Amino acid sequence: MQRKTLLVGAGILVLLTIVTVIFLLTSKPSYRGAVITPPWLAPEIKLTDHNGQPFTMSGQRGKVVLLYFGYVNCPDECPLTMAHIKLALQSLGDRARDVQVAMVSTDPVRDTPQALKEFMGHFDPSFLGLTGTPAELQKTWADYGVTVEQGGETHSTFLYVVDSAGDVRETFLPDAEPVDIATDLDLLLKGK
Repeated sequence: MQRKTLLVGAGILVLLTIVTVIFLLTSKPSYRGAVITPPWLAPEIKLTDHNGQPFTMSGQRGKVVLLYFGYVNCPDECPLTMAHIKLALQSLGDRARDVQVAMVSTDPVRDTPQALKEFMGHFDPSFLGLTGTPAELQKTWADYGVTVEQGGETHSTFLYVVDSAGDVRETFLPDAEPVDIATDLDLLLKGK
């Protein structure tokens, strides 16, 4: 009787182990941002960064891109978003080099390349401020569903997360917690 009980117990233990392994191997990661299902190809961007270099979305393949629309004189959401991104990237350590942060200007009159460089530099020198001609900016704003009113001070409320293949995978609100952004970046950098 004791041998039979041991065999049944061992069988149950093996079965539970197998079920746990199958669950862990087949379960999908849980993202903390607003997941876009199915992901959609990020519209091409052809702008100029604050260093005077061309920036294209297709040129970012292989990196995860955090794309935001804002302006240098923004009193709250833009600096808050950039500060949260900075904290998220700091927690990733060396893996942060595979993430590109870009903010598309919604106030090109005041957002000169120098102003964008100074603003982004407050957070991280690798963060890029993007600007362009009125036509280039209008196209980019329209492609990402951003409404900009006269004066440029209205901007999107989303932080777009574009994976290394160029697909928009999720969005975050500007007040997203750095730990949530970092968790999702970690998953994307691992190819999940």
